[in-house]
Amino acid sequence: MARALHGETTIENFISQLTTVLPPWLLYLLLAVAAAVENLFPPFPGDTTIVFGAYLAGLGALRVLPVYLWTVAGNLASNLLIYYLGLSQGRDFIRKHPRMFHQELIPRMTLLYRRWGVGVIFISRFLVGMRTIVPLFAGVSRFRLRRFLLPIVVSILIQHALLVYLGHAVGRNWNEIKQFLGEVNLGLGFVALALLVVVIFWFRAFGRRRRKKLEKTGQNQGDFLP
Repeated sequence: MARALHGETTIENFISQLTTVLPPWLLYLLLAVAAAVENLFPPFPGDTTIVFGAYLAGLGALRVLPVYLWTVAGNLASNLLIYYLGLSQGRDFIRKHPRMFHQELIPRMTLLYRRWGVGVIFISRFLVGMRTIVPLFAGVSRFRLRRFLLPIVVSILIQHALLVYLGHAVGRNWNEIKQFLGEVNLGLGFVALALLVVVIFWFRAFGRRRRKKLEKTGQNQGDFLP
């Protein structure tokens, strides 16, 4: 915990110092990169960085709308990159490493996204620990891009609007903001863990039903999608 707080403080101090030496457009770009890195490297405090950018806007160092738009763009870009990696390389990687992944992982994930893909993608944006996994397996499951875009764009717009509002409109005491955000993320982390347990039990139930069906038909159906 102490290391995490120290890391966040270092980032805040770094950005604060940059406001005095760098032009605003470059600061917006750095915020966009930070929003993108959050998905590629989950331990990175992306939410805190976005709120801090809005906090700087409240102090007059930046403007609110560019902070919002640049961070949305950065987050969306990294989500699309993760989706593409899952789509282009995910299945081959899973099949080449049978000791790491269950042999029925692909058909199970495919069925999961067929049934609840839009909802899962939307909710994942608000759950710490799920933001990288869900877009990745959307690609692995070959969830259609046009169906992936709607929930991910809407969820990012809503999430970033809440974060920017928190940093700009409520942001009078930065320490209180950090504490509030930490408590919210901790609660959402427990929710994500509970949902993960539910998904694991669903996977096991699906596996049992599928094995029984294969025993009856005597046929191996393989993956759901070609």
